Amino acid sequence: MRIGIDARMMGTGEGIARYVEELIRNLMTLDQTNQYIILIDSKFSAEKFGAMPKNFRYEKVYSPYYSWLEQTRFIWELMQLRLDMVHFASFNVPIFYPGKFVVTIHDIIHHLYPGKKKKRFLHRQAYRLVFASAVNRAQKIMSVSEETKKAIIKTFGVKPEKIAVVCEGVNEDFSKRLSKSDVLKVKERYGITRPYLLFTGVWRQYKNLERLAAAFDILKDSYGHDLELVLAGKIDPFYPEIKRAVLGIRHASSVRALGFVPDEDLVALYQGAEVFVLPSLVEGFGLIGVEAQAAGLAVAASDIAVLREILDEGAVYFDPKDSQKMAQVINLVLRDGHLRDRLAAQSLINIKKFNWQQTAQKTLEIYQSI
Repeated sequence: MRIGIDARMMGTGEGIARYVEELIRNLMTLDQTNQYIILIDSKFSAEKFGAMPKNFRYEKVYSPYYSWLEQTRFIWELMQLRLDMVHFASFNVPIFYPGKFVVTIHDIIHHLYPGKKKKRFLHRQAYRLVFASAVNRAQKIMSVSEETKKAIIKTFGVKPEKIAVVCEGVNEDFSKRLSKSDVLKVKERYGITRPYLLFTGVWRQYKNLERLAAAFDILKDSYGHDLELVLAGKIDPFYPEIKRAVLGIRHASSVRALGFVPDEDLVALYQGAEVFVLPSLVEGFGLIGVEAQAAGLAVAASDIAVLREILDEGAVYFDPKDSQKMAQVINLVLRDGHLRDRLAAQSLINIKKFNWQQTAQKTLEIYQSI
């Protein structure tokens, strides 16, 4: 087969970029039979991804993701390649593309939190139309969790048998133990001088950073912790109110907003933290929580169904809408060394369920079934 993989997000640092990069990397070692055409953005430097096997090649396209060109010129670009099927790594499938395809649905977050990018009525309607078209026309849907599968069925009325749950994995780099000096060097580079709580991810509404910042104030004022709050991830310019709220707390001087952090530094930040906090109101999978578990870090997470599914007994949970309770749970983990050790041990058991080789194997089986 000639299989196209939509990898236009590669290199952006987004969660979907991580997904498609790891999938491709593992398919390269798994499949020497099918021909793969990796569709990359015209501005992406393919060289940094390394050499590819003979049955893989890059193809630059000039239709950016989430653009009108994606719904027009991208179709022509795909048709020129004479593909037997395409794997779209997200819901943004051209409505009028006539070929066979499978699609990975990571979440339906924007149905719940449209955000400012989809503030206009036309944008919201276009998003819903593209999403519905993708799930209804796909030969197969891959969902990253059981909870996301349930959400797709409930929202779009898709038959359960059309959806395969193919969980994401965790890169083995996050499990490698660094020396104390290597961790210290990274901390010093980012200006981190005290024990710290860690969050990674983009600054958007559903990530709930305002309440995390409020909980941090409580930890400092009510519980007396001498901590820093380290936020590693892009500050989304569409949500300036989040930045104002986070950097407007009483202890803003103890907040370290690092922006985008490369993986090699992120591994060290995980291993140097006291607790990883995942306060999201909604998630499709919660990969950052699994990465933290792989690093042996105690995790405090929102008490939502998908995180209980994915993080299991390797985390403690709090009401994400209550900063006081969030602070109480984080304080418990900080004060109780035995609890931290238990969480770390459970985490290392839990992460065995998630590996990219298994993700790639299940994905290949789906390709072959199509």
